[in-house]
Amino acid sequence: MVNPPDKHFSRLAGPNQANFIHHPNAPPMGLLYLKAYLKQKTDFEVQLWNSQSPSAPGEKELRAKLLEFQPNLAGITTTTGNWYDARETARLIKSALPQCHIIVGGVHTSVYPEETLSQPEIDSIAIGEGEDTLLELALRLSRSQSPEGIPGIWFKSNGKIIRNPPRQVEKNLDRFPFPDRSDFSPEQYRLSADRFSRAAIIITSRGCPFHCTFCCTIDKHYRSRSPENIVAEMLACKEQGYLAIDFYDDIFNINKNRVLKLCDEIIRQKVNLPWICRCRVTPMDEEMIAKMASAGCERIQFGVESASQRILDMIKKQITPEQVRHAFSLAKKYNILTLGYFMIGFPTETREEAQATIDFAFELDPDFAMFHCLIPVPGSEIYEQAIQSPGFFGDYGREFAKNPSPNFVWRSWSTTLTETEQFKLIRSAFLKFYFRPQYIIRSLKKLSSMEEFLAKAQTAFKILTTR
Repeated sequence: MVNPPDKHFSRLAGPNQANFIHHPNAPPMGLLYLKAYLKQKTDFEVQLWNSQSPSAPGEKELRAKLLEFQPNLAGITTTTGNWYDARETARLIKSALPQCHIIVGGVHTSVYPEETLSQPEIDSIAIGEGEDTLLELALRLSRSQSPEGIPGIWFKSNGKIIRNPPRQVEKNLDRFPFPDRSDFSPEQYRLSADRFSRAAIIITSRGCPFHCTFCCTIDKHYRSRSPENIVAEMLACKEQGYLAIDFYDDIFNINKNRVLKLCDEIIRQKVNLPWICRCRVTPMDEEMIAKMASAGCERIQFGVESASQRILDMIKKQITPEQVRHAFSLAKKYNILTLGYFMIGFPTETREEAQATIDFAFELDPDFAMFHCLIPVPGSEIYEQAIQSPGFFGDYGREFAKNPSPNFVWRSWSTTLTETEQFKLIRSAFLKFYFRPQYIIRSLKKLSSMEEFLAKAQTAFKILTTR
C-alpha cells in the first residue's frame, strides 16, 4: 500500500496558499484501515510505504523495496491534489514489476473514474469504501481470478473498461478493526494549534447528509460507530503514547444523542485525553457543549462560510448568522477554543457582503480564523455551475485528471469580485486578524513550548510573504 509523495501537490492561487493547511505528517487513515482489515481477514503479507513521512524515502528506495518484496497487488491512495504524484508512483511500480496489479482509490477515483483508469499503468480503481472491495480483489488475484463482478471496482480487460456495480455502504462500522498505526510514531502528527500535542486521528463516523454546494463529499450516507467502540480506540491510542485525539469526522455533532452518549462513555472510562472536532453550529446547544467540555473537548472547528443569509441560503448551508453567534458564545462560555472557517468569492457575492463576512470574523473573535477564496472543486455542485460559466476556465479539473502535470494551480471563480479583489480582501483579513496586538499577546500567553512558537512564527511568515 502506497501513500504517494506530495512533491507536486496542486496549489491554490494567491493567499489561499498561505491558509491551506496541508499536513504532510498526517497518517493516511484510509490505508491504515485497509491494512488492518486485510491483516485481520487474511494471512497475506501487507506492507505500507509512506512517501509523506518526515524523512520520506525517495523513488530509488521504493523501487528497491518493490524488487525485494515482489508484491502482486499494489494499492495507491490519491486525492486530486496529489494525483500527479500518484500517477508517477503507479508508473514507477509498473516499470519495476510489470505483472503487479495496481489499484487506485480515494475521492479522486469517484469523481474522475474514467480519467483515472485511462492511465495505462493503472489496472483497476476502487469507488467508495475500500475494505471489502480490496479484500475481495486480493483474494481473487491470489487465485489468478478476474475482478469481474466485485462491487465497487472498475477494471480494464483487453483495453476495455469494465464497470462493476457499486458497493453498498457498510452500516455497522464497529465490525472494522482499528487503523493499524504500527508504522507511525505518536510524535509524527502534532496539533500545532493546541500545545503541539502528539495526536491520534480517530474517525468516529462516515458520510455527510448535507448538500453544501462548495463541498465535494461523495458519501451522503451518514453512519457512526458506537460510543464503546470509539472509547476503546481512544484508550488503545493512549496506551500507544498519544496525548490528544483529533476526531476527524466531516461533522462530529450531527446527532446530539450520540455526542452525549460518547462523552458519558469517555468520562465513565476516565480516558482523560484532550480532543478536538469539527462541528456544525446547529444543533449545538448548551447541554451538548457543556458535556463536550467535561469530556475533554479543547477545540471546535466551525464552518461559518458567510455572514450573508442570502449567500448561506444559496450555498445550501442551512444555518443562520444568529446560530453562528450562539455556537461561538457557548464555546467561549465553556472555555473551548474555536476555529472559524470563512469564505468569500461566491457567485453574485458583492464586495459589501464579502467585507461583512470578514467583519463577522472579528465580531465572533475565534481563537483561530481561516479565510479562503472560493475554489470550485471537482465533485461539488458549484464546480458544475462554474464550468458552465463563460468567464470560468472550462472543465480544467477533468483535463488535469486526464493529463496530470506538475505545478497545477486551482483557480478561484470571478463573478462580481475579480480574483485580484478577492486576494486583497483575504490577505488584508489575515493581517488584521492575526497581527492585532491583543491577539498576539493572548497567543503568546498560551504558548507551551519553543517548538510551538517556531511553528506559529513560520505560519505568520507565510502569511506575510504570500501575495
